[in-house]
Amino acid sequence: MDAFTPNNNDSDSLEDFAVVRAQAMFDRVLATWASDLLHLRRQGLTTPGWRECVEGDDGPIWRRAA
Repeated sequence: MDAFTPNNNDSDSLEDFAVVRAQAMFDRVLATWASDLLHLRRQGLTTPGWRECVEGDDGPIWRRAA
């Protein structure tokens, strides 16, 4: 039996399996979210909200829309 095949006769092992799988999914989502947040911060987008891209002297600039 490998780590991804729960023992169907034991309800505790099914619960443990569900917890392990949920934790793995959460870790993947958290890593992706953190990566996206860092990418946005590098672009100067530190708060959520609607933004529009405007051509500036040094290239495109993201401004908060009214």
